[in-house]
Amino acid sequence: MGGSRDAVDVQEVDDPEQDQFEDAVDTSGSGTDAIGCAFRDMAEAARSWTLDGALRDNAEIERSQVNALRSWCQESEILPDIAEPLLVAFLHCSRGDLEQAKAVVRVYESVRSKTPEVFADRSFHSEEVQRAKGVGYFCVLPNKTPEGYRVIVQALRDPDPTVFVYSSSSKAQFLTMDAVVRAEPTAPGYVCVFDMNAVQMSHMWAWGIRLPRKVFRYLQEGLPLRMQRIHFLNTTPLMDRVMRMLRPFIRKELQSIFQFHTADDMENLYKMIPQDCLPENYGGFLPPLEKLQDYTDKFLAEMNNMIPT
Repeated sequence: MGGSRDAVDVQEVDDPEQDQFEDAVDTSGSGTDAIGCAFRDMAEAARSWTLDGALRDNAEIERSQVNALRSWCQESEILPDIAEPLLVAFLHCSRGDLEQAKAVVRVYESVRSKTPEVFADRSFHSEEVQRAKGVGYFCVLPNKTPEGYRVIVQALRDPDPTVFVYSSSSKAQFLTMDAVVRAEPTAPGYVCVFDMNAVQMSHMWAWGIRLPRKVFRYLQEGLPLRMQRIHFLNTTPLMDRVMRMLRPFIRKELQSIFQFHTADDMENLYKMIPQDCLPENYGGFLPPLEKLQDYTDKFLAEMNNMIPT
């Protein structure tokens, strides 16, 4: 999966569509630049995060577990300098199961250390990340689903397969996910939306075999968050070929949360992600992906020094 928070200025005009937009984004109650407020709140949550606060708000995680996981990481020399928010994220995604959290840490460290083309040199300001964002959108959405799930959208910005680099795209995707996890280590869940519009088989050939195997292992076993659903939008018969390519890498547990939507099947999507949580590209009430990317970029720039490397 740079701009300004002020890229969207909600004006007070007598326009039904504008009123609908204000209802969708006015999370601050101010009626002005509420999207900016939502992203500022995420960044502030990361800056002000404390272990005491996380333990107070999450009964399934105990201080003794955090201490035990930290000691294990140090003694095993796996992530010996791990930050407390990430410790909590591992325990949270494992629902307080210490041994399961250790298993996730092992995969997290193993894949990241052995896949430098995705996880090394990934400052938000790096030329590679900026180039990847010129090819694709990697947007965090400001509004959560009714269940409290955070939504992340990935889509092609430039459909030309010759400019698509899978490793760079994955780098930008996981950089974005890491920033949100750092801001919200105990989020109830995450929903990923992949827009298949303009995707061609040429994009798939760019993946190769070795890298997707690592990436999907990380997605399934090493990502410190609760993935609730993965939606594929604007699917065509090509999706069947894509799934045949991916199936060897994907466990049945992950496949069970896949949802597929054709361009004519958006009503089913709205049952799971309401329109006030979606950009206008998909019939939602939020601004288009281009503007939401501006907000996401400002958030990522603020989070850059807090994102795990």
